[in-house]
Amino acid sequence: MAKNKRTTVKQVAEHAGVSPMTVSNYVNRRFDLMSDKMRERVGKSVSELNYRRNFGAHSLRTSQAWSIGIVVVDRSDHYLSDGYTTQIISGFSNRLNQKGYSVLLQGITPEDFHSSNFLQNLRTDAIAVLLSGSDKDRLAQFEIIQKLDQPTLVFLEIPGAGKPTVCTVKQDETAGARALAEKVLENAKQHVVILTSGLNEWAAVNDRVEGMFATLKNAGVENVCVLKCGDCGVEDVQQVLKNYVAASGLPEAVMCINDTMALAVLDYFKQSSFSVPEDVRVTGYNAFGLHLLSWPRLTTVRSPAYKMGEIGADELLHCLDHGTFTQTTITCPIELIDGASA
Repeated sequence: MAKNKRTTVKQVAEHAGVSPMTVSNYVNRRFDLMSDKMRERVGKSVSELNYRRNFGAHSLRTSQAWSIGIVVVDRSDHYLSDGYTTQIISGFSNRLNQKGYSVLLQGITPEDFHSSNFLQNLRTDAIAVLLSGSDKDRLAQFEIIQKLDQPTLVFLEIPGAGKPTVCTVKQDETAGARALAEKVLENAKQHVVILTSGLNEWAAVNDRVEGMFATLKNAGVENVCVLKCGDCGVEDVQQVLKNYVAASGLPEAVMCINDTMALAVLDYFKQSSFSVPEDVRVTGYNAFGLHLLSWPRLTTVRSPAYKMGEIGADELLHCLDHGTFTQTTITCPIELIDGASA
């Protein structure tokens, strides 16, 4: 059976009664070059004829793949369940889709990064990465990415400072951590626990924890303990906290690196008949919506992760069009959400 022939730009133009250039402007989303009426007319023909752009032929003509890769380095099998990661990817992919680009997403463990088939066979116009692992591991990952010789966007940290083909988009972790710690210090003076991940090491989370720790210690809190909680799941968080309280007593406050962990902590204290905030204070981080489901309402900070994804996409598109980024380092502000849990 013969294959159906692909609809051409010329056929769409004839069907709509416009020039092929007008159809080209439509499929490349150059809507500013046509009226709303013309856009609707061409769109109707594209839909009725089931036109799809031939990216293979287009790439041969323009040497452009019209796709951008994003790599998430994570040991977890459920890395897409992390709110921070999904918010960044959502903002990033949605913005690129609006501009006619496809996004290739791949999760890779730090151990498999150097031998990844995805990277060895990648055919994209640019690439974005979220790195994890030790400082040495993340630097090695970045160096492998640089060998791809593509405009590179790095979320959350600055491994390529000063390189014109590398842009970092991050949030002000130190300011967010300080704001939460200062809130905790209104009532906690001697004993605070910070809960963090034990499975992945992220530069952003390291900055977050260091900011909390330094603010508390500088204010004179003698007992500040940092505990690692496996993959940050409910069971790991509650078991680590249970063991700590049994051995060291109830802290005045528990600070968590994300809201999911904070909800697990609130649930643990409720089961253990401790009152929040009367007996112990609790803080989260990110405010992607889970904080609205807690009781008492969680004290946290709002991360602009979705916006960071959009900003990163815009920067890569600018670099593809002009050869440079508008900035090499972009730091987004964080907002304190003053709930009732602290």
